[in-house]
Order: sequence, then C-alpha cells, then structure tokens
Amino acid sequence: MKREWGLFLLLVLVAASVYAQTREDTLIHVLPVTGTPEQSAFFKQNFDMEIAGANYTVTQNSSEANYLFQLSVSPNLVPYDDGTMDLPPEDEPQNLLNVTLIRAEDNEEIVSFSFPFTDLEEMYEHNLALVYGAMANVPVTRLGDPVDESDRWRNKWLYIRGSFDYPVVTTHQSRTPGGAMYIPNPENPNRPLAQEVINHNVRAMPGVTIGLELQFLYFMSAEAGFMLRFGDPLGNTFIPGVYIQAKYIFKPARHFMLEPYLLFHTQSNTSTLYARFPQTAVGGGFQFGVKGGEMAAIFLDLSFSYTPGRVISENPRGGDWLPPTLPWSRYVVALGVGYKIGFMNRPGYE
Repeated sequence: MKREWGLFLLLVLVAASVYAQTREDTLIHVLPVTGTPEQSAFFKQNFDMEIAGANYTVTQNSSEANYLFQLSVSPNLVPYDDGTMDLPPEDEPQNLLNVTLIRAEDNEEIVSFSFPFTDLEEMYEHNLALVYGAMANVPVTRLGDPVDESDRWRNKWLYIRGSFDYPVVTTHQSRTPGGAMYIPNPENPNRPLAQEVINHNVRAMPGVTIGLELQFLYFMSAEAGFMLRFGDPLGNTFIPGVYIQAKYIFKPARHFMLEPYLLFHTQSNTSTLYARFPQTAVGGGFQFGVKGGEMAAIFLDLSFSYTPGRVISENPRGGDWLPPTLPWSRYVVALGVGYKIGFMNRPGYE
C-alpha cells in the first residue's frame, strides 16, 4: 500500500511538471550519492544521464550549478506499535531513495521526497520521472505565461551583423635576407652603391563588414562573413575578403554582453604591382554589445591581426643594383561600430 501511495504522489508531481519549460541554461549538479558503492555509482551516473535527457545542463562542479540534487539510499524501515523499527516483509520495497533539490545560491531546500524500491534495475523506469518531479518545483518560465522579453535580444540562434570599421595598418619594411644594410658594388666592394631604405608606414583603411553569427551554445557562437577595405599601404585600393570568428560569450548583466574571439581572415589582392601580397591573417578581438531593441544589439569591436610570414612586394625602383622585391611585416589594429539583429529565440526565451 505504501508503494502505491508513493507512485500516486510521483504521478502528481510528474503531471505538474508537464507545465514546466525545461531550459538548457539551467545548470544542475548531482552531489556524491550516499549509499553502498554500487548504489552511489548507479544513481550518480543515471541521474546525470536523465537530467541531460530532460534538456537541462549537467555541470561537473557544484560551484557552477543553479540547482543541486542530493541523493541518499537508506533502509525502508517500518515503525511498529512497540516503538521498534525494522525492515518490511520481503514482498515490499526494502530501500528508500531520498531525493532533495537544493537551490545553489543560498542552499535553500526546494523539495524533498522519498521513493521506495528493492532492486537497482527497477529504478531505470523511475529515475527520469523523479527528475521531472523534482524540477516541477523550480520556478522556471511556464508555458503560456509571458516571457521576460528584456533578455531575448542576446539569446537568439542567428544574427545578421553589419558594421563600419576603421582598421589602422602598420607595415614595416624588413631588411634584405641576411640582414644586409647596404647593396654591394661589384666593382668596388669598399664603397657600397646604395644604402637600403627601411620604411615604416602607418595608414588607415576604412571599410565595412557584413556577417552571419550562429549562437550554437548559450555561451559560444561562430561568425563568418564578408569584409571590404579601401586603401592599403602597399598600393591596393580595393580589398575584398572573408573572415571567420570563434566567440566565447559572457552575459554578466541583463543589458550588455562581452564576446572575446579568435579571428582568421583572408583577402584578395587587386593590385598587379603587389602580386605576392599574402592572403591570410590571424588574430583575436573583443566585442562589447549593448541592447539595441528586443531583437538587436549595438556593439563596439576591437581587434588585432597579424600576417604570418613576410609580405613580399615588387620594388618599383628595382634595377640592376636595387633588389627586385621588398619584404614587409604587416599588423592591423581595427575598431568597429556595428549593429546586429537576431532571429529565432533560443529555448527558454520563446
């Protein structure tokens, strides 16, 4: 009879949980389970699996979690009229699984209940229902209730980004191979024919960027797009290119977010004079975004990129004694101001 009442109460909890909207940004940690080694390993592994199956995120550390599951196994002791307690008859459950859900921020106990069982194998049928029963008491967004729209702007699956950029390009002419500072004169080795000129150029090359950002995790996204730059110290006047960014997203406060990222981009060389202009650069950046509407963000973007190896250009003054090519090192620091609009709300922000 006691087992039937336990099942009835569990069904009530599960029915209530139908109205709860699970959210992958709700972080849950299962504490070490009290019981025999076999019981501890079984319930720890199975609850981790069932919590993930219910679309919550399982954390490895309790400090990262929003809620904690505290589980323990104890004998199903029955009180008798003479005041003693003993195990029930063999045809009734011999053990109790005690489930407590704790809010991590203040260690407040949200709900606590027990479920009777005898064999671990039978719990495969009940553990998911126990997870739903406990999480039904968590005050998450309910289906049909209004959603807090103030946080939707930074929780979209997809963003279209546009920005005006102001990169400052530094090119430094390297020495000739071997580090020679003078061009030798074959007719008179003691009198160099000319001294190599070491140039250092800094030039702004403003442009625009259009991109597509996919926020595939709550804390991570990937962006790819097209960029256009005007003017370059090496003589290019019109430089199209493509880029890829891998971003890590921080959302410490409701009205802004921080996105550090790694950057890779490649550019086309439109100059015939500088046909050996390298195509790729690597670097990183930092994007600071603020709320720009229910679906959009306004952002500032600061990045640095470096062209690996040397930039080789043709020497317009090259001749019999002057080198035919000039090697350069190339660095870019860029500041951008932009706007991105999001589409398709992530789970929990519908």
